[in-house]
Amino acid sequence: MYYSGKKKKHTIKNQIMVNNRGYILHKIAHKKGKRHDYDIYKENHPVIPKQVVTVFDLGYLGIEKDFPNQLSSLPKRKKRNQEGGLSMEEKDYNKSHSKKRIVIEHAICRLKKYRILSDIFRNKLRKYNQV
Repeated sequence: MYYSGKKKKHTIKNQIMVNNRGYILHKIAHKKGKRHDYDIYKENHPVIPKQVVTVFDLGYLGIEKDFPNQLSSLPKRKKRNQEGGLSMEEKDYNKSHSKKRIVIEHAICRLKKYRILSDIFRNKLRKYNQV
């Protein structure tokens, strides 16, 4: 049930929510490693105030359609048949989006650096969230 074909081993998914200073605000309970990030978010999304803008990566495409009341920020992508790439406004938007997104990536990096999420868990799986 927890085998991930991408990583070729048994894995567990964790999803965290970080504020703009890098502090972890919310963590969901662990899920099977073969599930997609957005599927996990649809089932277990935290209640967020309407005025707060959430920043996502491209793994969460469709969030604006599924959650129209939530303010969300996704990077702009080039259309399939579009020639010449993105406009300068879209490139500037993506640059500001990546500056916000790097705070999230650094928080994830800290968790992996201190081996909180990256070590092999050799205990009972029901104790994973307690540890």
